[in-house]
Amino acid sequence: MLVAVKIGNSTVSIAFFKDPQNSYFEIVTFNTKEVSKELNSKISGHPFFHNNYSFDLIICSVVPELTYKFIDFFRNITNRTFVIDYKTPSGLKLNLNKPESFGVDRLAACVAAHELLKENIAVIDAGTATTITVVTSEKEIIGGAIMPGIDIMNYALSEKTSSLPLVELNKDFSALGKDTHSAILSGIVLGTIYAVEGIIGEIEKEIRRKLTILLTGGYCKLISKYMHRKHLLNKYLVIEGMRLIYLRNIKS
Repeated sequence: MLVAVKIGNSTVSIAFFKDPQNSYFEIVTFNTKEVSKELNSKISGHPFFHNNYSFDLIICSVVPELTYKFIDFFRNITNRTFVIDYKTPSGLKLNLNKPESFGVDRLAACVAAHELLKENIAVIDAGTATTITVVTSEKEIIGGAIMPGIDIMNYALSEKTSSLPLVELNKDFSALGKDTHSAILSGIVLGTIYAVEGIIGEIEKEIRRKLTILLTGGYCKLISKYMHRKHLLNKYLVIEGMRLIYLRNIKS
């Protein structure tokens, strides 16, 4: 049994694998700000912990102070605990200037992306930040780009101006916004898509390779709906990567 905890800036996702050799899992997701409450309700009360399962724990976290909170919470009920960092054996080489600063969520997503496609890939993670990470068919992570996520742009416009509102992101819109709401949606959603596609195009020129695009993250479906370039979609790519990293590490 395996419990995979993905701790992000906005949300925490906890995936339960009854058989980590299989990619099937159940998942609980909640707001990062509500960790203390949810640990004592949704998690403590989850059937997984009342069936006398013996399990391992793997954590992929970009919020260090919460990492220790989860380690403490699970300390007495797990067999083994793995916390992913840049040194964790993953099967990929970090061909970067400062690999220690590379996001572990990006690493896990790339592990799953490579296992799935084994091509030259641009992994787009549309979450709190929108990130682009390039992993090659030779199993190397060679770099990418980071920009503000859709939510950050939405809140920034609302907080830094006197008259622009927060907008509902799930409404349909067109490029030519006919009111403030649709104009903001056009700006932040299509702006993100054109930025991502433009950056990937420049990266392809720079490395002289065509990249397969794979979308993941909380806003991947929204971006996918309006994206122009052909792409694949996998919302839980990071979770799958965590499972694969776990399997590699228990073998070693």
